[in-house]
Order: sequence, then structure tokens, then C-alpha cells
Amino acid sequence: MKALAADKLFGTGPDPTVVGAEGEVLQSVSSTMDVAREALLAGAPDGYVVLADHQPAGRGRDGRWVCPPGTGLLMSVVLTVGLRATEQKLIVILGAVAAVEAARRFGVPAGIKWPNDVVVACTDGDSLRVRKLGGMLVERVGRGDAAPAYVLGIGLNVNQSRDELPPDAALEPTSMRIERGQEFDRNAVCKALLEELDSWYRRLVMGQSERILARWRLRSCLLGETIRVRVGDQVLLGKVLGVRRTGELIIEDTAGQQLLLTDERTQLLL
Repeated sequence: MKALAADKLFGTGPDPTVVGAEGEVLQSVSSTMDVAREALLAGAPDGYVVLADHQPAGRGRDGRWVCPPGTGLLMSVVLTVGLRATEQKLIVILGAVAAVEAARRFGVPAGIKWPNDVVVACTDGDSLRVRKLGGMLVERVGRGDAAPAYVLGIGLNVNQSRDELPPDAALEPTSMRIERGQEFDRNAVCKALLEELDSWYRRLVMGQSERILARWRLRSCLLGETIRVRVGDQVLLGKVLGVRRTGELIIEDTAGQQLLLTDERTQLLL
């Protein structure tokens, strides 16, 4: 099991590199999100990366992110792009796109499940079966008189075996190793992820959010699928039409009406 190596990851991308030009690798830390936030407030540059081999208090959108030491990628990235508050979900969208593209470089047929999951999906009879490979988390960080910035957290399962994944997860977990039947060099996977993040982040900074959304649609495992969703006390059936730049999922219900679903109020019933 190779440790993550800063000299193989940071400052080695295309010139000029934004994401991954600078960063740090920690053996163990409660949460890379906390370290990245502190680094941001202390003046860390745009694209600064915090990696850890282990984080006992790692956070996910629905609670803890569990990852045995040295088996996955646990990363948080400082991003200072200026966005309206309503566009914060673009950070999650570009993170998911980058993680999926990185996994696909290694032959893993990864896709995106709204709102923030990296998955491997397949059709099982008339239903869609998804296995969770990774997830995103974003925090908006106020900076006094300066414009708010963001910390993007990414967790990606790389070399976990089946018995190292939580058996009681809400969504069946998987790893790149399980999907391909081989172990991977985590430095190589991390390098690919940093390159993809840098590439897609540049598009966001240049105002090319539609290109990011187009790739999200291409990699979505839900687009065109008819799904059940719980919204408050209601369960709805609808066909997925897309996602807005502000993060809402667009579905068409059985009456032909288009609905916008927010991740705060919606639960997918897969």
C-alpha cells in the first residue's frame, strides 16, 4: 500500500496549474474540510489541496464518510471563484464531473447520481441499480470584506475490499478495486483527479458553466430514467430531464408537468 506523496502530486500539472499547484498531505486528521477552511482563512491560494490518508471524523452529505486508512482518496480543495449564492451547487457539479472523469481514465464506468454521488450504475430488470463510489461536499466560507470562497470535499473509494466498506450504508458502496478486480496506485488516481479538477475549474472561472453542465448530463445515470422521489410527505413518479446551474433536478411527472426538486427537500427512492 503506497502512501500519498506530495512531491508526486503538487506542482506537477500543466503550467500554469490552479488546482494542485500547492497542497499538503496529512497522515491523519479529523477532517480535511476543517484543515482546508483554516488554510483558506489564513490566506491559502486558489486551488490549494488538503489530502489525508485517514480522517476519523470525515463528513459526508448524509453523515460520516467512512474510509479505512490508506485505501481511498480524502481530499478538500480551496476554491475562490466568485459565484452568486444561488450558483454554489456548480462547485458540487464540477467536482462530480471531475471525479467521474478521473475514475473513467482507469476503466471504471463511473457516473453521477444527483445531487452529489459518484456511482457505478446498471439496469437490473426494470429498475436502476447504483453502487456508490464517492461523494462531494461543499462549504461556503465567509472572508470578512472579501468575497466568500468555497471548500470542496471529495471522497473516492479506490482500494477498499468488500469487507472494508460499511454494510449498513444507505446506498450500496463499491470501490475502483471491486469494479475492476485490481488494486490501483492511489498517487496515479489522485493525480488524475487533480488534473480533472483543474481542467473543469478553469472552465467555471472562464464562465463556461454550460460545458460543465453538458458533461454532467452526459455522465448522469438518471437522465431519461423514470424515478420515484419523496418530496416532504409525497412520493412522486417522474422522468429526469436534467439539472439546472443552481442545482435543482428537473423532472416531468406523470401529468406532463415539469418540477424542480431541491436536494434539501428531496429523497431519491432507487
